Amino acid sequence: MEFKEYQGEAEKTIQKYIADEQLNEFIPFLGIIGEAGSVLTELKKKLRDGEGYSGYKDKLKEELGDVLWYISTIATQSKIDLEEVAAINIRKINDRFTEGDTSTFRIYDETYDIAEKFPREFEIRFIAFEDNGLQKMKITDVDGNLIGDPLTDNSYEDDGYRFHDIFHYGYVAYLGWSPVIRKLLKIKRKSDTTIDTVEDGARAAITEELVTLYVYNHAQNHRLFKYSDRVDTDVLKTIQKLVGKIEVQDCTSKQWETCIINSYKVFDELLKNNGGRVLVSIKNRKLLYIGKN
Repeated sequence: MEFKEYQGEAEKTIQKYIADEQLNEFIPFLGIIGEAGSVLTELKKKLRDGEGYSGYKDKLKEELGDVLWYISTIATQSKIDLEEVAAINIRKINDRFTEGDTSTFRIYDETYDIAEKFPREFEIRFIAFEDNGLQKMKITDVDGNLIGDPLTDNSYEDDGYRFHDIFHYGYVAYLGWSPVIRKLLKIKRKSDTTIDTVEDGARAAITEELVTLYVYNHAQNHRLFKYSDRVDTDVLKTIQKLVGKIEVQDCTSKQWETCIINSYKVFDELLKNNGGRVLVSIKNRKLLYIGKN
């Protein structure tokens, strides 16, 4: 049975319980709570009686059907198409939980000249050093050329934030995006004035730094994702809002989650080893710690 057909049949059975139309609309909302409790009751019986409860599946079908009726009724009373609800939900859960075919990932600089493209695979080195009592970190390429300025934690405590550029390289590897790294590598897309200004300009770079700091502050309360392979959905939604007007807006929540979790694994290795060598691979969508300096 299609949702459209079900919703039409269910609508014929909607009852009027009281004279007040507005109060009538409240009944299905209360009903769905009661039916959800009935679903849990079936689970309780299953846990209590085990295989002895032979009617579990049939009763569960019945109770889930009652939940569906109330959902359909709420949709009908609100003039919402149940099929549209289902379609929206599928898009939402695919965005959140489906990694997707990597061959369909968009590479934002694919059509540009090689001088304006990220290298598809390259190695960088995080080198820690001390300067006037300050713990600092610099990044070089394999030939020893400095990439950007040396960094400190810019904090009252040693929290390792001087290694945070690894997150920007994570965006490169997993999302094919980073206005911050584009500037450092001198590969801004200057052949297109609009792209250079909007996508590779200061506002986009500030947005990227904001996302990085926002996630880092969240990660402080989650042991820097050391024991987790999940990022809170609300965090991912906030990130998508922050990048909602730039090219990386089409990256899914799952892509962001994969990027964040794997970048933090490399961050952890850099902290433990006080630096090291990292492989950044767009072509394989990987960020790998490959050893000490």
